[in-house]
Amino acid sequence: MNIEKVKILIADDHPIFLKGLHEVIDDVENLQVVCKADNGIDAIAAALANELDIAILDIDMPGANGLQVAEQILAKKPGVAIILLTMHKAKDTFLKALEIGISGYVLKENAVMDIINAIAAVNKFQSYISPEMSSFLLKNQNRNRNTAASQLESLTPSERKIMEKIAQYKSTKEIAEDLFVSEKTVSNHRMNIAKKLELSGKNSLLRFAIEHLNA
Repeated sequence: MNIEKVKILIADDHPIFLKGLHEVIDDVENLQVVCKADNGIDAIAAALANELDIAILDIDMPGANGLQVAEQILAKKPGVAIILLTMHKAKDTFLKALEIGISGYVLKENAVMDIINAIAAVNKFQSYISPEMSSFLLKNQNRNRNTAASQLESLTPSERKIMEKIAQYKSTKEIAEDLFVSEKTVSNHRMNIAKKLELSGKNSLLRFAIEHLNA
């Protein structure tokens, strides 16, 4: 029986890292690296010329950085899931990535361990953030509870619990497991919360949680 492969682009300007990433991904039976690039311009060209499911992009690349490449890919192929690789734990860059609509955010120092988990998550239309990045963000947030309090008053207790879990960078699946409900129930709650808070766009609930709920 043939297994349909998940088609992946990888782009990084460090040859050794690119080679290692390729080997790690190709070790998994249902994953296939269909194209590689060592700069942003070539990454955009490769993404547009090939059938892709996922693009894994280094943020710091010559020609065009990972954020710029992600924007170009998503503008033409919005169905492609983007995973960004970064050396830096920077909140502003992370928020910009969420704004663009990336699906995964992986620290390069943990990429070998995290990348397969990230691919599995985004391939199921879920988000993935390296645990170390989540910990960093949780420790470095400023409280802004006054604005959030008035906006959160309209939420039910169940919806508030889910927002608290989102603020802990938990995925829909993890929230469902924590609260002993189905993933569909969590997804429905997320949609209702977004409507009540007048939020739209990919990652909007996570952005709200980052700005208002985390300590």
